[in-house]
Amino acid sequence: MKPFLHLRLLNILLSAVVSLMCWGLPYLAEAAEHPMDPLSKVEYERAFAILKESGHIGAGTLFHQLSLLEPAKTEVLQWRKGDPFTRLAKAIIRQGSRTFEVVIDIRNGRVKASQELQGKQPGLLLSEEWWLAYRLVLANREWREALQRRGIASVKGIVCIPYTVGYYGQPEGRQVKVVCYQSEGVANYWGRPIEGLIAIVDLDKGAVVRVVDSGAVTLPSAAVDFASASVKPQRKAPHPISLEQKQGPSFSVRGHIVEWQKWQFHWRIDPRVGPVISLVRYQDQGRSRSILYQGALSELFVPYMDPSSAWYFRTNLEAGEYGMGKLAVPLQPLQDCPSNAVFLKAVFVDDWGQPHESQRAACLFERDAGDIAWRHYESHSGRTEVRKRTDLVLRFIAALGNYDYVFDWIFRLDGTLKVAVGSSGTLQVKAVNSRRAQDDEGGREARYGRRVAEHTVAVNHDHFFSFRLDLDVDGPTNSFVIDRLVPQTTSGQGPRSSLWVLDQVAASREQDAKLRINIRKPALWRVVNPATTGPLGYPTSYQLKPGANALSLLEPDSFLQRRASFTNYHVWVTPYDPLQRYAAGDYPNQGRGDDGLAHWTRHNRPIDSRDIVLWYTLGFHHVPRVEDWPVMPMVWHGFELRPFNFFQNNPALDLPGNDPTE
Repeated sequence: MKPFLHLRLLNILLSAVVSLMCWGLPYLAEAAEHPMDPLSKVEYERAFAILKESGHIGAGTLFHQLSLLEPAKTEVLQWRKGDPFTRLAKAIIRQGSRTFEVVIDIRNGRVKASQELQGKQPGLLLSEEWWLAYRLVLANREWREALQRRGIASVKGIVCIPYTVGYYGQPEGRQVKVVCYQSEGVANYWGRPIEGLIAIVDLDKGAVVRVVDSGAVTLPSAAVDFASASVKPQRKAPHPISLEQKQGPSFSVRGHIVEWQKWQFHWRIDPRVGPVISLVRYQDQGRSRSILYQGALSELFVPYMDPSSAWYFRTNLEAGEYGMGKLAVPLQPLQDCPSNAVFLKAVFVDDWGQPHESQRAACLFERDAGDIAWRHYESHSGRTEVRKRTDLVLRFIAALGNYDYVFDWIFRLDGTLKVAVGSSGTLQVKAVNSRRAQDDEGGREARYGRRVAEHTVAVNHDHFFSFRLDLDVDGPTNSFVIDRLVPQTTSGQGPRSSLWVLDQVAASREQDAKLRINIRKPALWRVVNPATTGPLGYPTSYQLKPGANALSLLEPDSFLQRRASFTNYHVWVTPYDPLQRYAAGDYPNQGRGDDGLAHWTRHNRPIDSRDIVLWYTLGFHHVPRVEDWPVMPMVWHGFELRPFNFFQNNPALDLPGNDPTE
């Protein structure tokens, strides 16, 4: 049989398969149970087949994204178990240097919409483009000559990392800047930077377009490894702590729905932002009350503070440029998660659109750390009432190069939802010629960081996390209220001369809700349902309670800060728009700062008594210290969503306790 007949039969067979899927026959084999469920392996394969049948996939097609496109919010809220629902997928694909957005209707087996993007760069592909850049650099003659000038005769053991280039006034095509490390003899290659040498790679052209060599620098040689075999001597371990639930977990997981105590929520792992927590509800005296329609990380900004040619571009927008979900690491039983944890899987597609499954992408566990839910000792009677606190934790970890980020969504018995972000991993360091501080005349080599080892400087940097929080407090029609604590004099009303009172203001438009934490002008931030009141007549609400925080210190009009302008404020509020999901815009890679929160809120849209979205920026400045090397102790930051006049009384009042007289 001639080759073209083979292809003809293959196309006929593929068309028949797609037609069957359109009629729902194989679809029923692994149909989603809920409108917000992530795409299954079968659905990914079906979406790929539809794209191929419709001519959207050719030789060399690469997938920057293929994931669930959520149904309309109204459809999700009206849906009841057993009802049909929409199943759409969104693909971002590249054909050569051309980028296309395609919407696939999986249930009906067709492409619903397609458009070519102009002037937009999707995030970096972590296999195809990453390894392409790696191979091109290793094969480049000019770069190898620069390596030899540093006394490195072989590329054996060289590890190269491509970085996105940002935007500094001129579009640069699809480029990355490649920084390399010497890993020979060590596991922690981050401690062996080949300083002063970068290669600029054009991924579309498949070529190194420039090598920048600012001069050889001493390669650090201090100990950098931190695996158990590398650390001697080791201390005696603490005595084991037993953790068991003989009756099994108190929570239930049905598909992607979790129920625990009075909480219910839906979860999935998104390839771009990681955990997406949806439809959070609380059972209150027989009523299922809505709190949060959806919460997720929106963006993560990590700028380094060194202006040199090998460092100035290290200003990553991690979610949009690389993908937090795709960088999920398999969680380690008994280490990342306790012995009573239940592991949750996720399915993503690779750069060629083929699905692969991560069996331990997240974990779910109950935590009893000896904390107290509430207590009171009554001195008159000598009676103590105390209840212990148990939390439910959904944990996810992403490894973004040198950094490991832990994201915990924590559900508490008192109706509080806490988000905690932990940071660990190893620092990004630069090699310097001076061995120690006293050898560095004028401190020039460590001006932008701190020495952590001989010939090694860890560069100062920031971390800013933007969270998108679509609160639906007792329904989608909400307002944003600012309760300012205002000092007041008593005007001779008694011996007191001063106190403070609350000045409550509802933000009417977006510009009214651009807020920063100010300890000199404290305020409470609440999402309120003005149409629903509690038993005492107060509108029901949830409060955003910040933790420790920071603001960007970069110039507001700089190219860099415009790309990450969501860091200008801690709080933003926007009217709900399903197309506005990412604080730095859909395509932050080489973005100019003309999309995202700062751009949307210029319209100053009304936000009072309507469906609104609260955006919270959590940030910290990282001034490295010696104790952060060679691996950092875990550092935690976070915030809480707390009920405020939402319940009739303390919702943890009904926790069972021991008889205090026993």
